[in-house]
Amino acid sequence: MGTVARWLLPVVLAGLFAETLLAQTIRGRVVDRDTGQPLPGAHVVVLHTDPLRGTTTDGEGWFVLGGLAPGRYDLRVSFLGYEPVVLSGVLVSVGQETVLEVALKEQVISGAAVVVTPSVEPARPLNDFVLLSARSFSVEETRRYAGGLDDPARMAAVFAGITSGAGIQDNALIIRGNAPKGVQWRLEGVEIPNPNHFADQVVLGGGGLTLFSSQLLADSDVLTGAFPAEYGNVLAGVFDMRFRRGNAARRSYAFQIGLIGIDLSSEGPFVQGRASSYLFNYRYSTLALLLPLLPTDDVARFQDLSFKLSFPLGRHGWLDVWGIGGLDRQTFTPEADTADWQYRRDRVQGRLALDIGAMGLSFRQLLRDRTLWHTTLALTLHHTHLDERLKGWDGTLREDLQVRSTEDRLIVRSYVQHKFGARHTAQVGVVAQWPGYDLHLRAAPHEGQPLATIASGAGRSQLLQAYAQSLLRPSARVTVNVGLHLMHVALTRHTLLEPRMGVRWTVADGHVLHAGYGLHSQIEPLRIYFVTRTEAGQQVQPNRRLGPARAHHLVAGYERHLSTHTRLRLEGYVQELFEVPVVPGSPISTLNLEQDWTFQETLVNEGAGRNTGIELTLERFFSQGSYYLITASLFRARYRGGDGRWRPTRWDRGYTINALWGREWTLGRNLLGLNLRGSLLGGRRWSPVDPIASAQQQDVVEDLRRAFAEREPDLWLVDLTITYRRNHRRHAEVWALQIKNLLGARETYRAYNMRTGRVEAVREGFPLPVLSFKLLL
Repeated sequence: MGTVARWLLPVVLAGLFAETLLAQTIRGRVVDRDTGQPLPGAHVVVLHTDPLRGTTTDGEGWFVLGGLAPGRYDLRVSFLGYEPVVLSGVLVSVGQETVLEVALKEQVISGAAVVVTPSVEPARPLNDFVLLSARSFSVEETRRYAGGLDDPARMAAVFAGITSGAGIQDNALIIRGNAPKGVQWRLEGVEIPNPNHFADQVVLGGGGLTLFSSQLLADSDVLTGAFPAEYGNVLAGVFDMRFRRGNAARRSYAFQIGLIGIDLSSEGPFVQGRASSYLFNYRYSTLALLLPLLPTDDVARFQDLSFKLSFPLGRHGWLDVWGIGGLDRQTFTPEADTADWQYRRDRVQGRLALDIGAMGLSFRQLLRDRTLWHTTLALTLHHTHLDERLKGWDGTLREDLQVRSTEDRLIVRSYVQHKFGARHTAQVGVVAQWPGYDLHLRAAPHEGQPLATIASGAGRSQLLQAYAQSLLRPSARVTVNVGLHLMHVALTRHTLLEPRMGVRWTVADGHVLHAGYGLHSQIEPLRIYFVTRTEAGQQVQPNRRLGPARAHHLVAGYERHLSTHTRLRLEGYVQELFEVPVVPGSPISTLNLEQDWTFQETLVNEGAGRNTGIELTLERFFSQGSYYLITASLFRARYRGGDGRWRPTRWDRGYTINALWGREWTLGRNLLGLNLRGSLLGGRRWSPVDPIASAQQQDVVEDLRRAFAEREPDLWLVDLTITYRRNHRRHAEVWALQIKNLLGARETYRAYNMRTGRVEAVREGFPLPVLSFKLLL
C-alpha cells in the first residue's frame, strides 16, 4: 500500500496543478551600456540547470532560449572585455514571452591579473551618469510591492528618502523634505506633465493613479538628489520612466478586469519575421464597483491609452513612436436636504474635466561604433476645466470658482554621447521647450459676490537648456561624473549656470563610498507668474519677473554588499535652498504650496530653506522565491518666509520607516505570492486655526503667526497583496487581491462646520481592497 501511495501521490498532485504545457521562451538582446551597440557572440547561460543550458547572441546581439518550463530562472550574461551580470528571478510564464535587454559595461583593466566577478545589482540606476541618490525599479516591483496598486509613485514611497505626502488616498510624494510639486516626471528622456489621473487636484504633483499601465513599463530610474547635468528644472526628485519595446517575434494579448476597471493590452510584430513591433494598453474605469466602499457618492471616471511603436532603421538605428493620454471626468452634487449640510463640500455642485497627454518621436543612431546620436521630438498637453457653484440655504446656485487652463509644450531634446574608451564617456545635449499657455482663473472673493480674476494670460514662451557631462573611470574602483547645466527662462529673463559632480569609490570588495554636489533650480507652476491683482484701479501682474527657486545639494553615502543578493546603504544629505519665492513680511512661501486655485499673492525671491537628513536601506533582492526591504528616513525640513523667521515646512514629517517582505511559492507550474508592507510615518504638519476669523468668514482661516507649529499623531499603515498565477497550456491567469490601508488608518483635516460655527477636525481613511483578474494570451 505504501509503495502504491508513493507512486500515486505525485500523479494526483500533477493532476491538480497541471496539464501538458507548451515550452516557453526567453529572448532578448545584449548591448554595450554606453552606446547601445549590439554585442555579437555574448554568452547567455541559465544557471542551476543540469545539464547547463545556454546560447550565444547573433550578429545583431539577439538571443533566444527556448524549451523552458514556466517558473523563475537566473541568467548569467557575459562578453569578453565586459563585466558580466547575473539576472535573478527572471519570470517565464505562459501567454507572454519574456523579452530582455541586457546592457554590459566595458571592463577597466587596472593591473596584470584581473578577477571578474558577475554583477548582481537589480537596483543599479540604468543611467550610468547617475552615481548616487538613485535606484532603478522594475515593472515586477510595481506589481509586487504591497500597497503599490501597479502605480510607480505609490511603489516608490517605500524607498529611502521618499515619503507619502498628501494622505492615504493620494500618491503625492515628499522627497527629502521637498514639496511634491518639485518632482519631475520624464518619459523616454523628456519632461512630461504630471502623468496622474486627477493630477494636481488635491496636491500639486500628486494624483490618484498614474495614467500609464505597468504593462508598458521597462526598468526605470528614480532620483532623489544631486542630479547629473542632464537633469534640469527640478529640485526634489526625478522619475525617469521608459516604455519597453514590444515583442517583435510573437503577438500576445492581456485582458484585466477588477474593481478599478478594465485593462486591455497587446504587443507583437507588425509583420512576422521583421524587427518592427507595437505595444499598446487601454484602460477604462467608472469606479462604479468601488463606490459602495468609498465615503462619497460623487461620480468619477477615467480612461487612458499608452503605446510604443518601434522600427529598426538600418543596422544600428531605431525610430520609436510613443505616447500617453488620459481623460478624467468627475461631477460633484450637493446634498439635497439642507438638514444634512455640515461642511462646504456638502453644498458644492461642480464638474471637473482633466485631459493630459504626451506624444513623441525618438530617433537613435549609432555612428562609427562609439558615438550615439539621440533626438526626441515631443508634444505635451495639460488641460483643466473646473466649475464649482455653491448652493445657498434658499436653494440658489451661485458661481464660486471657474478654472480654464490649457498648457502645451513643444519639446526637442538632442544629445551626442561618445565613448572614448572604457575609461571615458562624454555626453553633450540641448533641450528646447516652447510652452504655450491659455490661462483664466476666476473666483468669488466672498460667497455671493461676482467672480473676479485670479490669474490670466495667453501666449507662448521658451525654456532653453544645454548641458555637458563626462563619466570618467580612472581605475576599476573609481568612477567620477562632472558636468555643467545651463538654463534660460525666457518668460522671466533668467539665465542660470549650474555645476554638477559625483564620485563613486569601491574602497574594498563589497565596500563603496560615494559623494556628490549639484546646484539646481526650478520654475514655479505657470499660473504663479500670471497672478492678476488690482492696484490703483489697474490690473497688474506682479510676478512676471519672478526668478526660479534654487538649491545646493550635497550628498555622501556608504554601501556594503553583505552577500550576493543583500545590500546595506547609508546616505546623508544637506539641501540649502535660496532665492525662494515668498510673500514680503509674511510666512507664506512657495515651498509650502499645496493646491490653492485662489492664490493671488505678490512674491519676491527673498526666502530660503534647509532640508537635512539621513537614510538607511537594508535590502535583499528577490532570489529563491523571497525578498525584503527595510528603509528608514530621518529628516528635517525648515524654511524662512518673507518675515525672516525660520519654521518647519508643511512637509516636515520628521521620519518614515518602511518594512516590506514577500514570498513566492511554486505549486506545480503555478505561483502563489504573498507580500506585506508596514509603514510608520511622522504626523503631518498643520497650522493652528484662528477661531474668530474663521467664524467671520465661515471658512478655515489659519493663524499664520504659528504656521505649521502643530503636528498630527504618527501614522501606521499596513498593506497586503496576494497573487496567484496559474499557467495553462496556452494561456495564464493572474488573480490579485491588493488591500491598501488594511487596518483602516485615518488622517485628519480641518473643515468649518456650518451648524456648530466652529472649525472641526475631520478624520478620514478606510481600507481600499482592489481585486483583479488578468488573462494572458
